[in-house]
Amino acid sequence: MSDENKNIKEKFDALFAEWERVIQDPKIQFSSRPQDYIDNQPYHEIVKLGKDALPFIIEKLEQGVFFLNQAVVEIAGIKMEEIIGKEKRFPSEQEKSALLVNWWKSQKQ
Repeated sequence: MSDENKNIKEKFDALFAEWERVIQDPKIQFSSRPQDYIDNQPYHEIVKLGKDALPFIIEKLEQGVFFLNQAVVEIAGIKMEEIIGKEKRFPSEQEKSALLVNWWKSQKQ
């Protein structure tokens, strides 16, 4: 890993830890709205890291952190509807994560 990637990883890890603390708020924990989990400063700072942070975000998606789905969509400039396709109209957040991970892997080939 290059020094630049190590720097991005360190920033990502710090922001991710901060984001995890923020979303422990009971108001957020009791919410079923994904928007409530991403409407905060640490999440926005993760998105600002840009494309260099995508491998680290994808890693979190693979670990089940589906509230970062929107970060991938925002950073990559993709439309979730195009990733979902016509066969599945209303996928769960977990299904969206799997689709985004598959999309990411297909981009790396």
